[in-house]
Amino acid sequence: MILYTPLSYEDIHYTEKDYQQFEFINYQNKSCCIQRLENGDMRIVQLLSTNPNDYLAEHFSPGTIISSSENTQ
Repeated sequence: MILYTPLSYEDIHYTEKDYQQFEFINYQNKSCCIQRLENGDMRIVQLLSTNPNDYLAEHFSPGTIISSSENTQ
């Protein structure tokens, strides 16, 4: 696949180090890609769902902070 862009390869594709900071969890029975924060909380990076209505829920928006005390199962 050819991708015509003025951006460098590193700006478009994650490196292995970038991938290591992400985890996949189940949060409220939805699959989410999260990033752990220094205080133990988690930030939603991406919601993984086939249901379009899930993306309308504000608590699944990218950047939403999940408290470490909340149940992630």
